Amino acid sequence: MQSQHYKGLIAEWYDDWLMEQADDINYYSAFFKDFKGRVLELACGTGRLLIPIAKLGIPIDGLDSSEDMLSVVRGKAGKLGLAGIELFSQPMEKFDLAVQYDAIFIASGSFQLLLTIEEALNSLRCIRSYLLETGFFLVDIFVPWGEIIKQEQEYYQVTRDVSRDGKRSIVLERFKVNIRKQIKQGTYRYEFYEQKHLTDCIVDDLATRWYWKDEFVSLLNSAGFSKIEVLSDSSLYDEGCSFVFKAFK
Repeated sequence: MQSQHYKGLIAEWYDDWLMEQADDINYYSAFFKDFKGRVLELACGTGRLLIPIAKLGIPIDGLDSSEDMLSVVRGKAGKLGLAGIELFSQPMEKFDLAVQYDAIFIASGSFQLLLTIEEALNSLRCIRSYLLETGFFLVDIFVPWGEIIKQEQEYYQVTRDVSRDGKRSIVLERFKVNIRKQIKQGTYRYEFYEQKHLTDCIVDDLATRWYWKDEFVSLLNSAGFSKIEVLSDSSLYDEGCSFVFKAFK
């Protein structure tokens, strides 16, 4: 898991960059709105989804490999007076907890930060072991067709540009795609400005792996899940492009 990417200023500005992205928040909030049981979100990041679900009164915990991202969650929960949220600073491919859950989920393609089949299976088996007998795992993944078709973007292009409180941050990306390995290798340049002056610049690599629908069903089977549903009626589902899976222990 590439935990070192999500720290410092990247964690601080993460919510700003995704401010206009609400489809995942809306879907998972609606999914768990009347849920009876305790939920765990893996790769919970800054709590973009965790906090709205907690505000519904759902008992929910979070796990992420970046302590800086979890610090953002704690700050949000504290300001809103949300008590009872346990946060775990551990990798999602191999974690060790003292409690089992009625539901575990990974949103917004975050599972795709696991780059090998071995890491993916380790994570799925670990997830299954922390589900109660009637529990289920929910996850969405996507295929980056635009990047696959292009295969390489040699020069940086702006993907995010946001401002707040007299400060500005710009995210630029270039990438290469390895079709055989199903990996997009991105290089990201994060520029931070104050009063139009560049104050910080971070350049870092981040890779993601895509999974085909049938391939992911096979992985869930190999991890021991007993019943697997492809939620094609989900608002996040787009045949051939993005998939939502629900797998029962």
